[in-house]
Amino acid sequence: MAGERLLKAVLSFYREDPECLGRLEPLLSCRLSRGWHALRVDCCDRRHLEQVNDLIELLRPPLDALQLVRQIRLMAPGLPERVYPVRIPLMLDGQTSTAE
Repeated sequence: MAGERLLKAVLSFYREDPECLGRLEPLLSCRLSRGWHALRVDCCDRRHLEQVNDLIELLRPPLDALQLVRQIRLMAPGLPERVYPVRIPLMLDGQTSTAE
């Protein structure tokens, strides 16, 4: 699934929630691509990267449902890459366990 199709799937996930759809608008200016287990999100600059960074919690549910990627990689020119897991491990009795 190409980045554009993956973006369309994420937007479709929130189609009945106009507030969330509006918040996802910064993604429309990104270049998205899918590699081995990761969604790569290329942002324009630092400010744009910060806007997209604030959307990670909205990106996780649809990406987890699709089960096509395990990581979200945010990138912008001249900045270090930021990598986030799609599925968050749950802490149970002091031990780390992956959410089912």
